[in-house]
Amino acid sequence: MRLAVVSDFAGTTLIRQWDEFREQGSLVPADTDTIGRFVADIASSDDDTEVIKRRLRMFRNRFLTAIIARELDSPGTSDRTLRLWSDFAGAMLEAATAYGARQVEKRFGTIRTRSGDDIAFVILGMGKLGGGELNFSSDVDLIYLYDVDGESDGRKCVSAETWFTRLSQQIAQLLDSITADGFVFRVDTRLRPFGDSGPPVTSFASLETYLLNHGRTWERYAYVKADAVGPAVSPAVHAELFDKLIRPFVYRRYLDYGVFESLREMHAMISAEVERRDLANNLKLGPGGIREVEFIVQSLQLIRGGAEPELATQSLLDVLPQLANARALDAAECDSLRDDYLLLRRTENFVQAFNDQQTHDLPEDALDRARLAFAMGELDWSSLEDKLIAARTRVRQRFDSLAFGAPASGDEESGYVPLWQGRASIDAWSRALAEEGAGDPLVLAERIVAFREDPATGRVDAIAESRLDRLVPLLLDAALHADDPDATLERVFRVVGAVLRRSAYLSLLLENPDALTRLVELCARSQMIADELAAYPVLLDELLDVRVFDDHWTKSDFSNALGERLLHVDDGDVEAAVETLAQFQRLMMFRISVADFNNRLPIMKVSDALTFLAEAVLDAALGIAWSELVGKHGVPCCDIDGESHEAGFGIVGYGKLGGLELSYGSDLDIIFLNDSRGREQQTNGEKPIDNAVFFTRLARRLIHFLTTQTRSGVLYEIDMRLRPSGRKGLLVSTLEAFARYQEADAWTWEHQALLRARPVAGSQRIAEGFARVRENTLRTSVRREALAADVAGMRRKMRAELDRSREDDFDLKHGNGGLVDLEFLVQYLVLRDAASSPELIEFSDNIRQLDALAATGLMSSARATELQDIYRAFRQRLHRLALDGRPGLVPLDSVVDEVSVIRALWQEYLAPEEPA
Repeated sequence: MRLAVVSDFAGTTLIRQWDEFREQGSLVPADTDTIGRFVADIASSDDDTEVIKRRLRMFRNRFLTAIIARELDSPGTSDRTLRLWSDFAGAMLEAATAYGARQVEKRFGTIRTRSGDDIAFVILGMGKLGGGELNFSSDVDLIYLYDVDGESDGRKCVSAETWFTRLSQQIAQLLDSITADGFVFRVDTRLRPFGDSGPPVTSFASLETYLLNHGRTWERYAYVKADAVGPAVSPAVHAELFDKLIRPFVYRRYLDYGVFESLREMHAMISAEVERRDLANNLKLGPGGIREVEFIVQSLQLIRGGAEPELATQSLLDVLPQLANARALDAAECDSLRDDYLLLRRTENFVQAFNDQQTHDLPEDALDRARLAFAMGELDWSSLEDKLIAARTRVRQRFDSLAFGAPASGDEESGYVPLWQGRASIDAWSRALAEEGAGDPLVLAERIVAFREDPATGRVDAIAESRLDRLVPLLLDAALHADDPDATLERVFRVVGAVLRRSAYLSLLLENPDALTRLVELCARSQMIADELAAYPVLLDELLDVRVFDDHWTKSDFSNALGERLLHVDDGDVEAAVETLAQFQRLMMFRISVADFNNRLPIMKVSDALTFLAEAVLDAALGIAWSELVGKHGVPCCDIDGESHEAGFGIVGYGKLGGLELSYGSDLDIIFLNDSRGREQQTNGEKPIDNAVFFTRLARRLIHFLTTQTRSGVLYEIDMRLRPSGRKGLLVSTLEAFARYQEADAWTWEHQALLRARPVAGSQRIAEGFARVRENTLRTSVRREALAADVAGMRRKMRAELDRSREDDFDLKHGNGGLVDLEFLVQYLVLRDAASSPELIEFSDNIRQLDALAATGLMSSARATELQDIYRAFRQRLHRLALDGRPGLVPLDSVVDEVSVIRALWQEYLAPEEPA
C-alpha cells in the first residue's frame, strides 16, 4: 500500500503482475544471478520479436517496481539504487544485443574481418548511464561502435557498418518502442559523431578522426562519463578504445587550463538559461540543480584528470572525495555536494516514479506534494521544500563561485600592450623602457624583439597567439622590476618559449596571477629552477599550489605520496610505473628547490629532503623490479642446515647519499648486497634460476629503471665504483664476501667511504648485517699505522685533478682549505680512534660525527661547533650557486677566515704527511 501511494506506475505493475510478485514472495530487486539467467534466456530464445519485447518490458517493470520499493524502505542507500538501476540497464542492453545479433545473422550471416577474425561491437554509455547513476525514468544515451571493418559471410554480403547499423536498429526496437506494456529504456543516440546527421554506428578509426578534427569542448565534457555498457568487451578492445582514443581526447597529459575559456562559456550559458526560463521547480536544470553539481565535478575532472589519474573516472559519486585533494574543493564541500546531490537525485527519482515519466519538475498539485514528502520520509511538503531549498542554495553558491580563476585582466593597465601587439622596433622599445627606468633599455629591448621575432613565436596558432599577446605585457610588468631584469627576462622567455605549443600553460599563467608572479620570482632568483621549468613544463602546475612552499618532509611523507600514485598504475605496466617515479621525483625535487631558495629550509634540511626523496624512489624502484622478476622466477631461496630461507637483497648508499648530504643533480653512490648462502641457492618459481643470476638481473633491472630516459627525464645517475674490487667486481656481492673484502683487501680510501655508508633500501636483514660488517671493519680492519699518510696522499691526488681555484677565486669544494678538506679531516679523526670509541662511527654524516668527536673529548665542543658552522656555510653557498647555475667559485677574501681554520687543522693533523 505504501508503494502504491508513492507510485501509480508501481501500483499498476503490482496489479498486472500480481501472480509473478506473489510467486517471488517479496519486493526485492532480482539478484545478479537471476538477471544473468534472464539475459541468457533472451539471448538464446527462438521466440519472435514481439514476444521478446513483452518479456523484456514485463521484467523491467517488475525490477523497477522493486527498486522503487527498495528506495522507499532504504533512504540512505540512494547511491546503491542508482548503481543497481544502471547495471540493470546494461543487462537489458546485453540481452537485446545478443538477441538482435542473431536476427541480423539470419539475414546477413556472421560479421568478420577479411582475415576471419571476430569484430568487436561496443556500446558506449554516456551521461548518467556511463557514470552508473541512471535515474528511474531516464533516457539511455548511447554511441554504437565497432573496432575494425569487415564483411558478413551470408548469402547477402554487407559491410560492417551496415551489419552493425541493422543491429542498432534491432536494439532500439527491442528496448525503445512503446507497446501496451510500456518500454524498457528510451534510447538516445544524438551524442554520436556528427549527431543526427552522422551514421548510426561508428568505427574506432572514424571516431578517432572525428575526435581529433571535430571534437569540441562540450564533447570532451560529455565523454568524461563515457563507459562501455551492455555486451562484454575484451581487455584489448577496451584498452584500444579508452586508452588510445577516448582518454587522450578528454584528458590532456598536463593540467588543462586551456579549457577554462570554454568552461566559462558553458557556465555562463547554464546561468543564462536558468535566468531566461522559469526553472525554479526543475530539480535538474533549475538553480542549484543536478546539472550544476555535475558541471562542478566534470569541469574539475576535465581540467585536472590528465595530471591526476584518480580523477579520470566516470562516476560522480566516486570522484567527489578525490576532488578534496584537487585544490578546488575542500573535504567539507565535497561531503556537502555529495549529500545535496543524493537528496536531489532521490527526490527526482520519486517524482519520476509517479507515472514512469521523464520529468524533473517538482509537483504543484497539493496531493502529489504530499505523496512526494511521504516518499522522502518527511512529515509534510513544507519540511521537504525547506531541505531542497537549502541544498539548492548551497549548490548554487558553489556553482557561482566556480569562476575558473577569472582571467587576469591588466592588459589595459600595461603600457607594453601596444608595443608588443604592434610589433614595435628596438628603438621604440628602448625609448619606452628608458622612461620606465628598467635596467639597460637597449639590451632589454633587443631581448624582447628577439623573442617576438623568433620563428617559434611566429609559428604558433591563433589561440596561442591571442594568449601570448595578453600574457607577455603582464610578464614584462613583473620581470622588468627584478634586480637583474635582463637575466630574469631571458629565463622567463625561455620558459614561455618551451610551452608555446602547449598553450594551455599560457592560459594557466593568465588565469592565475599568483602563478605568474611566482614564475617571475623563481626565474629572477634561480637559473636551475628556470631550466627545470623550461625542460618540464608540467612543473608550472606547482606554482598554483601553496604546498610548493612546504618546508618539512620525511621519508614516510615521500614514500606514502609515491605509493598513492603507484596505486593508479596497472599491475605489470612497468613502463608506466617508472614514468610515475620520474614524474614524482621531478615534482618533489622542484618543491624542495623552491623552498630552498625562499630560505624556508636550512641547508641540512635541504639535503635531508633530497636524501629522503632518493630513498623513497629507490625503495619503490626496487619493489617494481623485485615484483617483475619474482613473477617470472619465484622468490630466491637457500637451504641452511636443512631449512629453506628466503634470501634478501639490499641497497647500501655511500657518499652524499650515505651521509644524508645529497645535492641537486648528485649521483647515487650505491652497492648491492644479498645474504644467499648454503645449499640449493635458487628461486622457487616455475622457471627457477640460480640466486646469483636472479640478483644480478634484479640489479641490472633496477639500474635500468633509475637511469633510463623517460618523458620526465632520468631519475638518477648511478655510480657503482665503490663495490668490492670496483669495476672489476661483481655487480652484487654476498654479505659474507663483502665482509671478507673489507677485512683483507680494502684500501684506506674504501674505509673512508665505508664511514659514510648506510643501508637505504631493501631487506632489513641486509641492513642489520651490513651494520655489523661496517662496525667490525671500521674498528678492527683500518690500517691505522698508515692512516694519516693514506688520507693525505689521496687528498693530494684529488686536489691536483679537481681544484679549480684561481688567484682571487676559491673553489669551495676542492680548494686547499675547502669542504672536502674538512670532510677528510673528520674522517681521519674518526677512523683514527674508532677502535677505542665505537660511538664515533654510529652515524654516517659529518655533522653528527663532529658531535661524536666532541662528546668523546677528542675535539673541543667549541672547535666542533666552529667546524659545523663552516661546513653548513660552505654547503649553503654551494647550493645557492647550483640553484643559479654557477660554478662553486667564490671570492677568496669572502671565506678567508674559514679557510684558514681548516688549513690550520690540516697542518696540525695531516701536514707532516705532505711531501716537502
